[in-house]
Amino acid sequence: MKPHTIDLVNKQGLRFFGSVNASISHELKNIFAIISETAGFLNDLTQLSKQGKPFDLSLLENCSNSIAEEIERGFDTIRQMNQFAHSVDDPVRETSIADTLTLAVKLTGFLSFAKKAHLDETAADTMVFTSPFLFQTLIYKIFSALYRALDVKDELTVTFHDTASSAVFIQFSHNQPADLDHFPDPQTAEIADVLKATVKITDTDLELTIPLKNE
Repeated sequence: MKPHTIDLVNKQGLRFFGSVNASISHELKNIFAIISETAGFLNDLTQLSKQGKPFDLSLLENCSNSIAEEIERGFDTIRQMNQFAHSVDDPVRETSIADTLTLAVKLTGFLSFAKKAHLDETAADTMVFTSPFLFQTLIYKIFSALYRALDVKDELTVTFHDTASSAVFIQFSHNQPADLDHFPDPQTAEIADVLKATVKITDTDLELTIPLKNE
C-alpha cells in the first residue's frame, strides 16, 4: 500500500468517520429516548400503586421487556461502533469479507433511506489483505448509493466468492433498475483505485472486484 493511502485517509477519512459516528449517535439517542419514555411510564405505574389504585400488572412486564430489549439494542450498536472504530488501527491487514459486509449492513441500516439487505450466509468467508478502513468505506458507500437509488420496496441481495485471478467478486443484486449514473463519484472512485478494486454496474447489479492482496 503506497503512502497515497494515508493521504486519502487524511483527506476523506475524518469526514466519513464523523458521518458514520453521527448516525450511530442518533441511533443511540433514539434508544435512550425509548428507555426514558418507558421509565416515565413505570414511574406513573409506581405512583398508581402508592395511591392504592389498581392497574394491569402485565404493564410492568411489558415495560421491563421493552427496557431490556432497548439495552441489548444499545449494546449491539456500541459493539458495531467499536468494530468500526478499530478499522483504523492498522493501515493494512487481513480483513474478513463477511465481517466487512455484515458491519456495513448494520451501519447503513441506521440511515433514514436504508432498504432491506440480505447477505449470502452460505458463502465461505474470504480474507483479503488490504486497508480495512478504506475497504469498509467503499462498501458503505456502495450500500448507501444503492439505497438512495432503489425503490422503497426493493431489496438487496449480496453474494461473494473467490475468482480464478486472485481476487474476490462481490455482487450486489436488486430487482428493479437503479439510477447509478453518477456512481462512483470522484471520491469513491479514488478509494477504489487505491484498493485496486473495480466497479461494474448493470441495470440490476453492482459488481465489485477486489484483489486478495493489495500491498
